[in-house]
Parts: sequence; structure tokens; C-alpha cells
Amino acid sequence: MNAGTQRLLLILSWLWLLAVGAYMTWSLIAFEGLYRWLVEWQMEHWGQYYRKWTAVLPFLVLGLPALAYIGRLSRAQAAAAGTGQAGQARLIRRTARITLMLGLVGVAVGIGAFLLSQGQPDGSEPAERFALASLGSGAVPQTKVRIEGRLDPEASTGLARGGVEDTITYYAAFRAEDEAKGAPVRLFIERNTQPETLNTLQGFLPEQTGYLVENGVPERALADLRGRGVAVASPHYLLKTRSGSLREPYYITAALAGFIGLICLILGGAGLLQARRRAWLATAVRPDGTPVEGPPPAAS
Repeated sequence: MNAGTQRLLLILSWLWLLAVGAYMTWSLIAFEGLYRWLVEWQMEHWGQYYRKWTAVLPFLVLGLPALAYIGRLSRAQAAAAGTGQAGQARLIRRTARITLMLGLVGVAVGIGAFLLSQGQPDGSEPAERFALASLGSGAVPQTKVRIEGRLDPEASTGLARGGVEDTITYYAAFRAEDEAKGAPVRLFIERNTQPETLNTLQGFLPEQTGYLVENGVPERALADLRGRGVAVASPHYLLKTRSGSLREPYYITAALAGFIGLICLILGGAGLLQARRRAWLATAVRPDGTPVEGPPPAAS
């Protein structure tokens, strides 16, 4: 394989990694595509899902061909450079520069995600009153709303989410006061809690505030409700009550990209320092005039 082909494949490999990273970032933020499919698959087979691994592992698997080629090319370049200090310095410098560029990209993505999050509501704005009975009959507010109703525990469900500490995401059916008990559920309230405190959620206040998300309940939770004979309206709505819930996906992306970017910057900087030292060793001489890179002269 000639040098031009190797260079083209290397560029395509890095572009593929960037494309996969951008896709998984979108999938996480929008809760669509591969990320959503993996979440629902885990819920169907295991009854819980692992948020961080669901975001990171697909990137590693999809990026494996590109990572393997980059690694193989790096090993080939290392062999071509030989064992001398000068050759190693060139190889380390090249790798360090690529790592620094990846670090800058990661930091830029993290900063961009954080800036985008600032365009989302933070929960400090006043909530406007919205009638639950009007859901499904027109456009819903994109701002914080205040809705009155009553909890229907029999039409509610919960999903376990794995991680450092197991939690339950509870989808509580919320009905208008005059709504028939068997009517299709139009609104669910999202709550995250520990399994042992799930029973305390029965004391819902008659007034709830948050942000309405159309068809926001995961398919696995909907399947559980349908299996129990609970009718769900189409479209249904999910009320996210945490103040910064609309910013959370952006914060997760900013944290992951920023952390990886900073690690790459640290590794790249350390690599440049190592390359500089090896380049110095390649030209330095001992007091007796022999090169530092070679072995010292044999004692007479």
C-alpha cells in the first residue's frame, strides 16, 4: 500500500470516528436512534439499563475498525522509525499532535454542548397555568407549565435504571379531576427515586409543574401499561418536573466530551515533552564526545 492510500485511509478513519461520536451525541440528547433502541432492548431483556455504557460502548464498537487501522498504522510507523531516539521522537511527536487535536475537538464539543444548554429553560422561570383537559387538542406550551389533576396509581408504571446506584423512573398517570378512570391516559409525571421509597410517591400534590414532552414515555413502559389493559392516548405527554431536566442531556454530553478532551490534552502535552527529550537525546553527547543515544564506550 503506497503512502497516499495510507494517508487517505487514515483521514477516513478519523472522519469516521468523528461521525460516530457526533451521531451518538445526537442520539443521547434527542433520545432517538441507536441510543433509544439500546435502552429499550435492555429494558425488555433485563428490566433496567446502564446510561453511561449505553452511550460509550456503541461508539467503541462502531469505531473499532477505524481504531484498529489507526493502531496498525501507528505500529507500522514505529517499526519504520526504528529504535533510535530521533525516529521515536518523530513518531511520538506525530501521535501527540493528533492527540492534542482530538483534545481540542473534545473540549470544543463540551463547550458547545454547554452553550446550547443555556438556550434551554433552567426551571427558574414562572410556570403558566395549563388545563390538562386541553392536552391533545392543540399545541402545548414549550415553557414551564402548572397542571392540576389527580394521581391514578393503577395506571402508572416504573422502570429500573442501572448504574452506580439503582433507581426507579416512575411514570405516574395524572388525570383531570372529572376524567373517567378508564379513559386513555394523556399525561404522565416523571419521578426518579430509590426502589425502597417508591411507595411514598402515592402522595402526589394535586398541582404539578414542569415541561411537557410529547410521547416521552419509553416504549417498554408503554408496553407494560398496555399489557395491564391501561389505555394510553396518542399522543400522550410526559411532564418532566426537575428544574433542569431539559438541560441534562446537554450537560451529560458536555461532561463526557470535556473530560475526554482534557485527558487527550494532558496526554498530548506529555507526549510533546517526551518527544522533545528524545530529540535532545538523539543529538546530545557525553563529556568524552560519544553520543548519548549509543552505548557508552567500553572500559579499557
